[in-house]
Amino acid sequence: MSSNNVKQKIIEAAIQCIEAEGLQGATIRKIAQLAEVNVAAINYHFGSKKQLFNIVLNSTLNESFVNNIQDYEDLWISDTKKALQFFLEDTVQGAINYPNLTKAHLMESFIKGDFNTDSVIKINDFLTDLHNLIQKILPFEYEIERKLAIIQLFSSFLMIGMMPNIYQRFLGTEMKNVEIQKKFVEVLIKNYIN
Repeated sequence: MSSNNVKQKIIEAAIQCIEAEGLQGATIRKIAQLAEVNVAAINYHFGSKKQLFNIVLNSTLNESFVNNIQDYEDLWISDTKKALQFFLEDTVQGAINYPNLTKAHLMESFIKGDFNTDSVIKINDFLTDLHNLIQKILPFEYEIERKLAIIQLFSSFLMIGMMPNIYQRFLGTEMKNVEIQKKFVEVLIKNYIN
């Protein structure tokens, strides 16, 4: 197996382990077992658990935001509202399916109050990109209002992503239901978009 294949296998195992065990419970031993490699292979390819986790968190953030936005590149121009709908559906589904990974991205901010992490920087860069893509369809005159609306959009799916079952009793169903996720996005768009 090539070096790149081994690295990818370790990254995928780390994602599975973080999701199953949480960031604190994910150990090099558990990751090595899932990846079917020895612990030395992880140290050889990544240097440390911290470096492996940095790579995992950066790659999953890129997948969640940067790549998802690019998936609808032409649609952002031709039908911004439809592109936003598809993007939000993908993002909500990903966040709900990976709540521990979603939490892991913000762990340093929650625990240490550190808002200069790679995750926070990437989230703010993403919000800037999203603002630039959808500002023309937001029903607000002033830029500060448009930015606040984007923060509200983002915050609503971030909360559900970290704790998908928090509203289950009130809602009477699970947010893991894809039809409910689509309805959630539909209502968000109805409330915030022209």
